[in-house]
Amino acid sequence: MSKGDKKRRRALEAYGALQQSAALAAEYVGDAVHPFGLSASQYGVLETLAQRGPTHQQELAEALGRSKAQVTAIIDALAGRGLVRRERHEVDRRFISVYLTEAGRVLLADAAPARADAVVALMRGLNGEQKERLTRLCRRLLRVLDPQEREAADEDGDTDAPDVDDEADVISEPAGVAVAQAAPDE
Repeated sequence: MSKGDKKRRRALEAYGALQQSAALAAEYVGDAVHPFGLSASQYGVLETLAQRGPTHQQELAEALGRSKAQVTAIIDALAGRGLVRRERHEVDRRFISVYLTEAGRVLLADAAPARADAVVALMRGLNGEQKERLTRLCRRLLRVLDPQEREAADEDGDTDAPDVDDEADVISEPAGVAVAQAAPDE
């Protein structure tokens, strides 16, 4: 197998593992907010509104990585329960802003600890160094995929310089000698 074929295989395996892990993690964390009558997507809308304040529907769709139609359906469900409300923009009537209601704030506050506990429980499978590495790798992927993330990283002085070699992980031994260890999937 050529070096190019190995890189391709590793890329496909890494993506498959990422996709499967993300789906299972989302389901696990989503189950934590289900007793509050929320889907993971609905929780995401409430949380985004709590962080950003009133937000245009289109901006919500972009922030959550969802289609406009998906966000409209999510907002319809939340508005039907009185957790959010919509208002047309005063100047440009085409834009609709979504506001978090007091009932939405209360439900979010009630559900947030259960969601946080689920995230913490999920991440217990990783040690501190592994969590940091996962965070760095995910941020690197975000910079590759999202121009806004790339710009924010540039402003913060964060670089895309690799922190691990493509072929192997480098582990520092107690004596300070670095040794290469084959990646687990090879």
